[in-house]
Amino acid sequence: MSTHYPQEVRCSVCGTVSKFMVLGSTNTFGGTPDLDLRPPEMERSTMPLWIHRCPHCGYVSGDVDDQTTVTVEYLASEEYRSCGGIEFRSGLAMAFYQYYMINVIDGNAKDAFHAVLHAAWACDDEEDCENAVRCRRIAMELADRLIEENRDDEEVRATLSLMKTDFMRRAGMFDEVLARYGGVKYGNDLMDRILAFQLILAEKKDDKCYRFSDMPEEQGEIDQTNEQERLKNE
Repeated sequence: MSTHYPQEVRCSVCGTVSKFMVLGSTNTFGGTPDLDLRPPEMERSTMPLWIHRCPHCGYVSGDVDDQTTVTVEYLASEEYRSCGGIEFRSGLAMAFYQYYMINVIDGNAKDAFHAVLHAAWACDDEEDCENAVRCRRIAMELADRLIEENRDDEEVRATLSLMKTDFMRRAGMFDEVLARYGGVKYGNDLMDRILAFQLILAEKKDDKCYRFSDMPEEQGEIDQTNEQERLKNE
């Protein structure tokens, strides 16, 4: 089960002390992650506890005592309050998007990437498809930046590259997935199986959410399915 507890925290922007519910522990015994690494239950349901909003100034962060360069004036601006004019169906998606905006200003590409990806997940839960795609397109751009910034960490680069295939497919960019990743090999069995599965889904123009457990168990099954899709489309 997941546990949480109340904690008083001082906002780093306005200095006000407020009480928040903080995640204590959770687990992932409910299945396998999505292909974009969204965790399974029970951790999946703890998303509202991943982020806090100061009730006085509107500062959003994982912990509102985190230091930031944004000001009270910016947090009161129409741009911030309206998420740049984006009408989210989900208050949680809006909060994660505002956290993305704050991290862009702070120059923190990694946290901005995760924040906008979490916004996409929150949109998925509300079937807010247009904004889910919008957030995934932003995540693609940030993934490219992080890949460039992590030139010496091949594992990070490969993981981000593979995550991009899911963002692109979920955004309906099927031809782009096939053109960009058709000949890619990661040299890792699991990652190559995931990529092969993504290519199958792109061939089918399938933009739905899938989990690791949805993949064929053996590479041979994936290769056979790939060949069937190729012949079907000839």
